[in-house]
Parts: sequence; structure tokens; C-alpha cells
Amino acid sequence: MKSILFSIHKQITSFSKSERKVAQFILDNPQQVISMNADILAEQVGVSAATVVRLAKLLSPDGFPGVKIQLSAETKVDDSLYTEVDPKDPLDVVKQKMEFRIGHTIEQTNLTLNDDEVCKAAQLIDQADNVYAYGLGASSIVAADLQQKFIRVGKPVVQTMDTHLIATGIAKPESVLVLISNTGETVESQKLADVAHEHQIPVITITHSQKSSLAKKSDIVLVHDDSEENEQLRTAATTSLMAQLYVVDLLYYSYLTMNFDENAAKIKESSRVIRKHFK
Repeated sequence: MKSILFSIHKQITSFSKSERKVAQFILDNPQQVISMNADILAEQVGVSAATVVRLAKLLSPDGFPGVKIQLSAETKVDDSLYTEVDPKDPLDVVKQKMEFRIGHTIEQTNLTLNDDEVCKAAQLIDQADNVYAYGLGASSIVAADLQQKFIRVGKPVVQTMDTHLIATGIAKPESVLVLISNTGETVESQKLADVAHEHQIPVITITHSQKSSLAKKSDIVLVHDDSEENEQLRTAATTSLMAQLYVVDLLYYSYLTMNFDENAAKIKESSRVIRKHFK
């Protein structure tokens, strides 16, 4: 079950002014809210009951009763876990925060990621003679992870931050371009998507925003959680990086199962070669 309090914490800036009042009251008084109905909460906050109902629908498919059920399960959770960094945190608290945030990120990614789109992306990669992967900054780590996974099963993948090289490569037929961008607004990725479309090359994008500029230029969009996007202090790509790597894992396993026996044999052979020559 996703964390309702963490969901409120990360989405609160996107709510209307009256909805934010309700959201902040819930964050400040979760135990008290459990015993309220929508009318009482609305009166306490100074908004209409319709505002409470509307916000609850955004937070839970079961509306306000569903919100209260989830709050009942979470009222003993330390709300400091919802913040990313505190200079007073000892390492054991940092561990708890990371465990909480990564777990929430995986749960949310499972909700946002469309299974059919993952399967379609795996099929495109299977049909392609050449796969090109690009990500800027931390997303380049994800592109490299995709490369090393698929190369082990014999699928050629070119991963580089040289956009000119990729632009030249995707001019070839029977290719596919995989772009990784947390925001979906990376200029270089958008330009590569434009080049791909000029040559009728399909584009697979891994991003948190279905409405981003890059998503609109993509044939398949694999959407992951955006837990970090509303942080006041985003020290580095942490949970977003975990979410992207998780999506790549799912894409890889989906690809493996399409021709499992053949791919399993390739993995065993690659392991044999490494053991023989490098260990």
C-alpha cells in the first residue's frame, strides 16, 4: 500500500489553495482526521465539504473513507521520513528515510507503469538490429545499465553521450532509440527524438512525466514515479535513479521471457567466458 502521507507531502504544491489547507491539516493532525467525517474536517479547516471530498478522491480511489483507512495504518510513522535531508540526521535515520522513500518509489512506479507499454518496448528492441541508448547526467548511468544488460543476451546496444554519434547511427533502418530523462525536458534527448522520427525510427522514453515534451515525441513512454520532483533540496538523483533502473530491469526481464531458453543460454555463455578469461 502506498504511503498516503508521503503522497500528500510530495503533491501538496500541485493542489489548489483550499485543497492545500486540507492537505496541510491532514499532515499536521493525521490521528485527529481518522475520527472526522468530511463535513467536520471542512468546518475545522474553513473550506467546503466538496473541497475535502475532491482532495480525498485525488489521494485515494475510495475517497475520504479510503484516506482514513490508510491514515490509520500510518499514524505511527515518523513524519521526518518524508523529508530528504536534515543536517542532524544520524546514519541510521538516513537509512530509514532511504528505505521508506525507495519502497514508496517502487510501489508508485508499479502503479504508473503500463504493462502493455513495457511489452511493446521489449518487442521493438527484439525486432531491432541496432539499439541506441541515451541519457544525460545521472540518466546516463541508466543508459549504461541498459547497455550492459542487453549486450549479455546478444542484443547490440550503443550507449554514448555523444549525440552526434547517436544521430548518425539512428539513420540506419531497423534501429530503435531509447531515451532516459527524468523530467522529459532534456533538450539533447528531444533533438535525438526529432532525428529518429525523420528516419522513421521508433523512440522509447523512460521518464516520470507522460505530459513532458519528450514524451509527446515518443512512440512508447515508460512512466516511473516522480517522488523527488517537489523537494526543496534535491541533493542528487536518488529515488528517481532507482525508479529508472527498476524500469530498465522490468524491460529487460520482459525481453528475456520472449525467447527465454535462447536468452538463458546466452547469459550462461557470457558468464562462462567471463569466468574462463577474467577470473
